Amino acid sequence: MKAVSIKNLVKKLSNLGLESLGNLYTKNNIPKTEQIGELCNVLLSLKGEASSIALAEEIISAYTKFSAEEKTEFFQYLETGIGTDLNTIELAISEFLANRTQDAVQAVHKASESPRLELFRALNMASMGTQALISMRADIINALPSNPGLSVVENDLLDLFRSWFNRGFLEIRRIDWETPAVVLEKLIEYESVHEIMGWPDLRRRLEDDRRCFGFFHPVMPYEPLIFVEVALTNEISSNVSDLIKQEVNKNKNSSYNTAIFYSINNCLKGLRGVSFGNLLIKQVVEQLERENSSIKTYSTLSPLPKFSSWLKTELANINFLGTESKDRIAALLEKPVADQLENSELKKDLLGLCAYYLLKVKSRGKPACPVARFHLGNGATLGKINWLADESENGLNQSAGIMVNYIYDQSTLAHNHERYGQEYAIVCSADVRQLLPA
Repeated sequence: MKAVSIKNLVKKLSNLGLESLGNLYTKNNIPKTEQIGELCNVLLSLKGEASSIALAEEIISAYTKFSAEEKTEFFQYLETGIGTDLNTIELAISEFLANRTQDAVQAVHKASESPRLELFRALNMASMGTQALISMRADIINALPSNPGLSVVENDLLDLFRSWFNRGFLEIRRIDWETPAVVLEKLIEYESVHEIMGWPDLRRRLEDDRRCFGFFHPVMPYEPLIFVEVALTNEISSNVSDLIKQEVNKNKNSSYNTAIFYSINNCLKGLRGVSFGNLLIKQVVEQLERENSSIKTYSTLSPLPKFSSWLKTELANINFLGTESKDRIAALLEKPVADQLENSELKKDLLGLCAYYLLKVKSRGKPACPVARFHLGNGATLGKINWLADESENGLNQSAGIMVNYIYDQSTLAHNHERYGQEYAIVCSADVRQLLPA
């Protein structure tokens, strides 16, 4: 088993220096995940800042070398080995019920906080500690389907990230061709809505009639957390290919009246569930208003990432469609081809189904479409459903090429947001409502 205990190793570190830790446990054949777990316990007990930082560095360094299986073993240790002590919570609650003092309230709060939070705070002191913890949560999310109990560990990290990455710490920056190349490379890597086809395509998206803004955190200055791409035009766009491929407007004095948000990308899986998008859009609108007083219309050209998958699951159960319509739609879903979409009956059926999906299909009371939840929750209006708006392979596969305009009208945003917050009310145009099947 263990030739030397961790406690004895840590004692040696006072003379050798914590940077020798890796060599010590390697030479003594100490099992990786078991000993890293013990090192986490040691880290929680250390009082000195320098030794804590050095040990945190070693733990993170060891973690990055783990296989997927070893990472899962480590997460399971975090789940069961550094959890909240239920007996301590019970005693604190009994004390509160007996005395009902503010001190007793604080004692309950302290007892109920997981020691994992303190461990993660200690690991965060390491250089690149924040990035390592974000990657760790992404690994936990990947492991969750087979290990649902790890959700308690994942939730602890999410709670920390929601405080560490709140708006007060974030900086909005315009990204242009003068931005450092390391950031521009991230845009190409993280663009998941409309793929950037190399550097010439990226340069087009950063021209004078385009805008790109991102949120950055001080400890990660070259890592965009989320970015949004905007096209400045003189009309609400209904086709994303035309919008992206549009010729560069060389007229520097052009007065644009419309801003189209056509791509919003959350970059880091480990920060999933931390809300950035609504803040970013509101700030971009404010910044564009300051820069371009002529812009009066703010609209998105948004995808429907789950529409086709919903159709595949529910098509047989939709009772307002006839057999012939269902067969046409089933054939399209099996092999989406743009030529099939020239059928006028198929167009009518799919536009009606899309309106039904956006307005009537719910998940826990909210719209089932995640993009709709996001924009409607921000106070936007569901403005228009666009046929053959995205004829790319991805667009045909995820939504039969359909895209949606959500309108950000400053005069109604607050009211719409309030109604959505209270009753998940969806504000939409008459054009969209008329598409609903009888």
